[in-house]
Amino acid sequence: MNKSLLQEISESFFMSEIQIERIFVRAPYAYKLYTIPKRSGGLRNIAQPAKETKYVQSWLIHNVFSSLPVHDCAMAYKSGSSIKENALAHVEKPYLVKFDFKDFFTSIKEANLIAHFQLYLGGRFSSEEIKYLARISCIKYKHATEKCLSVGAPSSPILSNSILFEFDKSVHEWCVSKNIVYTRYADDLTFSLREKGMASTIEAEVRNFAKTKCVVNLRFNQKKTTHLSKKCQRRITGLVITNEDKISLGRDRKREIKALIHQHLLGMLNADQVSNLQGLLGFAKNIEPSFLFSLYKKYTFEVVNGIIRSRKTK
Repeated sequence: MNKSLLQEISESFFMSEIQIERIFVRAPYAYKLYTIPKRSGGLRNIAQPAKETKYVQSWLIHNVFSSLPVHDCAMAYKSGSSIKENALAHVEKPYLVKFDFKDFFTSIKEANLIAHFQLYLGGRFSSEEIKYLARISCIKYKHATEKCLSVGAPSSPILSNSILFEFDKSVHEWCVSKNIVYTRYADDLTFSLREKGMASTIEAEVRNFAKTKCVVNLRFNQKKTTHLSKKCQRRITGLVITNEDKISLGRDRKREIKALIHQHLLGMLNADQVSNLQGLLGFAKNIEPSFLFSLYKKYTFEVVNGIIRSRKTK
């Protein structure tokens, strides 16, 4: 006889089924809300679930949600995928078309998750268990009418990837037929092509698929819809594709790193700023190793490597 969802979790956590059920019931209302600064300016709203909710969500990621389908063109939140891999997919085509979904995570509602789970997990869980799975994955904001995913919950990334599986599949198949490369990094959609003047056709098709092949009411951020060619700086998820079809950090990021190294040599950086510089240098090593070598020449290997290897003092 198959174990129930609550029984499986209770045995894993050495808690009673009643205790686990209480976590599911309280989950949407037990979140810590705060903001963090965006790199581009402004603030990002974060909603972090209570510790016990986080534990159960993490268990569900490994034991349930990992079996949900995710299309190959979805490049975020997956082992082996990165912003570098996302950009590399588009280096061979000169024209880019980019779209962005508005309020992506919070546009994914509890009812959307229930529909998705019924389709892909219906053979494993009862209707009541599927409602529990959707409930513990969502937050109930004070003035909202529906529960939704949040930025900050461990389960939100994998669920946001999977719930667009049918959309991604349809867009990908259409793009293959038109010799267009398509990738999606969370809420950022990128299309690369050789033929000029296809932007309006792509947008019309993508909007149609968003309406017909997705359970979520996706909204497009018109301010972030862009059409680019080699005449402009082609930027994908923060990285630049050069006219030589190489991936680059971009001029601004390189200037930032050089300025921080100079400030470090003058003793102007505190421990947190040094830690940030270490992260940027590691990022540079992964994205554009030739830039790191140029830093070795400018500042010497000993200085740069010393920054990378230095430990943060408490």
